Amino acid sequence: MNEFTVSISDVRSSDIGRVGGKGANLGELDGAGFAVPPGFCVTTAAYDAFVAPAIGEIERLLADAGLDDLPHLSGVARGVRDTLGRLSIPVDVDAAITEAWHHLGSDRAFAVRSSATAEDLPTASFAGQQDTFLNVRSHDDLIDKVKACWISLFTDRAVLYRIQQGIDHTTVSLGVVVQEMVPSEVSGILFTADPVSGRRDVMSIDAGFGLGEALVSGVITADLFQVDKRTGRILERKVAPKSIAIESHADGGTHQIELDAAQRRSTTLSDARIRRLAGVGVEIERHFGSPQDVEWAIAGDQLYIVQSRPITTLFPLPELNAADQGLHAYISISHFQVMTDPMPPLAISVLRTIMPFDHPDGTIESRTITHAGGRLYLDVTPALRQRFLRRLLPRALRIADERFSVALEELAARPGVWTGRTIRLHRVAPVLVPVLGRAVRLLLGGETGSASADALQTIEREVASARSRLTEPETVEGRVSVLLEEMRHAFEPILGWAPAALAGVIASRLIGVVVEQSEDVEASQRGLAGNVATEMNLAVGDLADTARTHPAVAAVLGQTDLDARRRLSRAGSVPGGERFITEWRLFLDRYGARGPSEIDLSKPRWMEDPTSLLQMVVNNLTQPDAGTHRRHFEELRRDGTAAADRLARRARSGLLGWIRAPFVRRLLRVSRDLSPMREHHKYFVIRLLADMKPILLEAGEDLASRGELDAAADIWFLTMPEIAARYGTGGGRGADLRSLVSKRKESFARFDKLTPPRVMTSDGEIPVARLDVDAPAGALIGTAVSSGVVEGPARVISDPSSEYLNSGEILIAPFTDPGWTPLFVNAAGLVTEVGGLMTHGSVVAREYGIPAVVGVDGATTQVTTGQWVRVNGDSGYVEVLNDGSP
Repeated sequence: MNEFTVSISDVRSSDIGRVGGKGANLGELDGAGFAVPPGFCVTTAAYDAFVAPAIGEIERLLADAGLDDLPHLSGVARGVRDTLGRLSIPVDVDAAITEAWHHLGSDRAFAVRSSATAEDLPTASFAGQQDTFLNVRSHDDLIDKVKACWISLFTDRAVLYRIQQGIDHTTVSLGVVVQEMVPSEVSGILFTADPVSGRRDVMSIDAGFGLGEALVSGVITADLFQVDKRTGRILERKVAPKSIAIESHADGGTHQIELDAAQRRSTTLSDARIRRLAGVGVEIERHFGSPQDVEWAIAGDQLYIVQSRPITTLFPLPELNAADQGLHAYISISHFQVMTDPMPPLAISVLRTIMPFDHPDGTIESRTITHAGGRLYLDVTPALRQRFLRRLLPRALRIADERFSVALEELAARPGVWTGRTIRLHRVAPVLVPVLGRAVRLLLGGETGSASADALQTIEREVASARSRLTEPETVEGRVSVLLEEMRHAFEPILGWAPAALAGVIASRLIGVVVEQSEDVEASQRGLAGNVATEMNLAVGDLADTARTHPAVAAVLGQTDLDARRRLSRAGSVPGGERFITEWRLFLDRYGARGPSEIDLSKPRWMEDPTSLLQMVVNNLTQPDAGTHRRHFEELRRDGTAAADRLARRARSGLLGWIRAPFVRRLLRVSRDLSPMREHHKYFVIRLLADMKPILLEAGEDLASRGELDAAADIWFLTMPEIAARYGTGGGRGADLRSLVSKRKESFARFDKLTPPRVMTSDGEIPVARLDVDAPAGALIGTAVSSGVVEGPARVISDPSSEYLNSGEILIAPFTDPGWTPLFVNAAGLVTEVGGLMTHGSVVAREYGIPAVVGVDGATTQVTTGQWVRVNGDSGYVEVLNDGSP
């Protein structure tokens, strides 16, 4: 038409910058042959012309809008709307809209709908953020409503949503869609995937009488229909009681009408219409290539599509690596590793590469380990297809995370689903049988006292040997080649001490079976020597003690206005600083490869960024005097030894006590000697990966220098097979790297806003895992992993590098890994959103005697810092008692 208006039929999805998301999608639907009501779009150029006189004032008002002061944000948004309300629509814009209106038919009724450029996107829907007006009939009303749509770009909810999504207000513009009104008898929303369960094979339809405004505004309960996308079979019908509908008013606008008794109880859609809708939904999803949220309306026998947008709340499906097309089940390795933040593709690829199984035909990445939404997932389908393992696996997972067990039990119980390729025992037996055999022998006899120390010496030798091999080649190509070879064999040394670690875990579990459960069973696991995480924590305390004995050092380290490296540099030049820096360097030599979220290789290690480590040292300075951490550990060791002695004496009583007593004593010895080794494998792998990381960064610099990447850091958005292909160790050169990186960066930004499920299926279903816990009303439910009940002020921490924990506070965290361990010295209790009996935080909490509840969904959002909370580590729940004092 002209610069300011364009017919919907002339618009396509690539025109989003010209007409906004809603307009672009409608034009794409129209061009694909779907029944879209005729209309035109008022372009973003018209909006820009309208706001031009006030753009400086708008930017000034929005400059200090933030989430920390919502009343202020509301005032800012109102100020922008008032400023725009005083503007007039430019004459040439008004003329263009009028011309398009006359061309379409000025005697008709129209819907006037906002269409922002940051709307109906794959990463953010912005649904309902701007205004829509129905049954607009006159020229003056049309112009007023277009202006109102423009102004609605700055409703409170729209401004807030953009801030939450990290979208700059000044980069967003707004088009307006003007469409002929559909006098709908029935209307609603079709989801081409179930937005509640996540299933991609189930379509969900909400329907109501009259205009869709009743459904969208929530004034009616819609009828619900669910359809099997593959077969068209109607799976569910829920006909809701309906009392009203919204219809167009003869004078313009809309009004509510009362439904008669028959309509209130009748279904809105016949089976034929349900199937017809489902068929159109399949076609729309196929056209856009992703699950869609489709708005529709029926007038007479004509089905109209009035909008389609991506469903942005669905968690991505795992990459299916199996040849068969049956249902697959996946469990989150990220939850097992208590690190549920998204990881970039290379960090995921490295972990898939070092996994020592399922690399058919020499493939670089393990097929059984896959990924979704930036998280690692394990395909457990072969185990579920084996009857014995189908019963065993959910029970075994209970010690890792009880919600895993509950969700997987529900999946495993489905009849006739788990058929196909199973685990081939003859393939895993050569590895598992020797490990299990040696573990059993250690349970029954043999020296265990030096096993942990011996394994640590082995780790030092293996790490040094691998480092030598990695640095030997003189070229980047050679180092990448050696890197891949080292990754393929990374887990082999672990087999040397795995039987001992396994024996320790088994012994710990058997004690409570052989003797009656009591507080002493858990207490016997306190104060264990040889755990690398515990030793690291004690070493942090030693660093703090060194600083404490030299006040000048402590003062410099506490200067939080300086970054960590500057504080350390200054500390070295004050009295006592030389000794502190020497001990600091010795600490980094042993533990510098560690850090928060350390399974993500892209995250900085302490040797790269010491901020979080220094924060923990400074935090330890809040202890009343030197040696507190060592005395506390020694007290725990004495308690653990005393509890073990009591259990051994108790085992002698009763029938067969003369047999049970020596067996319990053996279990206690094995448990206290060997269970600390459960951290050794991760300690080894983390150190190994830290030596591999510089080669990956070097490859990034090389590819950037060759123009294949824009920046060296973009290497994190490639995979090991792609890097191998570039250096001649994995096939051809493959796709354009810049294009891959750009797409993956967009996806990664979206993944950060998604909550990963513990368990999911290949059709997208996320089983709900509800724990059966006898708890007070309103309590937050989780899994009890360390006994005791404690009350205290909550401290919600998401980043241990910048946040601290005071003595006596209860740590509320999304997860904890070894990088968080030094915080435990001040913790009175622990609550995490993920975890189970044997995850890191749970083990450390038991060793420290801290009551702990893990697997509390949403703990970091449902509890706020300063609230007084009660952690019940006996029953597995958390109560928020009040907002301040006890």
